[in-house]
Amino acid sequence: MSFKDDLRMMRHQAGLTQEDLAQKLHVTRQTVSTWETGKNRPNLETLHTLSQLFNEPLEKLLFGDETKVDKVNRHSVAKKIDHDVNLKKRYRFWTISLASLLTLTVAGIGLLLFGYYQGIDTIDRINPFLSYEVGYTKLPSSSEISPRNKKTDGYLRCTPKVKVNIACLS
Repeated sequence: MSFKDDLRMMRHQAGLTQEDLAQKLHVTRQTVSTWETGKNRPNLETLHTLSQLFNEPLEKLLFGDETKVDKVNRHSVAKKIDHDVNLKKRYRFWTISLASLLTLTVAGIGLLLFGYYQGIDTIDRINPFLSYEVGYTKLPSSSEISPRNKKTDGYLRCTPKVKVNIACLS
């Protein structure tokens, strides 16, 4: 017998309508109808649920005839499918986790590089790749930075690429 005939026979033996079977499988009645007319076939997870619902071997639903399988390996295909589905879920979880971690790492390094090249002190403060050097210098005299000094107009001039941290010691 074919799958469509087996499904119809098992449904009638269980006393279920297409609507009842559809509700148990979480599909529409039209989906069950397409299975019974042979226009479509269910996926493996649904086939596994059908085999458990009707207490039939999955091999019979897949291949149409009950293959000769010993009692130990009777549900080997179903166990293999369960194992593969669990592996798929586990691989999906680890793939998403590793991709998220990689994305966050790249974004963090990008932020640190952006802060470094733009000279943003707030970002530079948390950058572990920067080495800080502390230096001490003698402050210019008050006459050099006086507002009356025509040469500097009262400002301390530095080259634009050099950052100067001046600490006053008392």
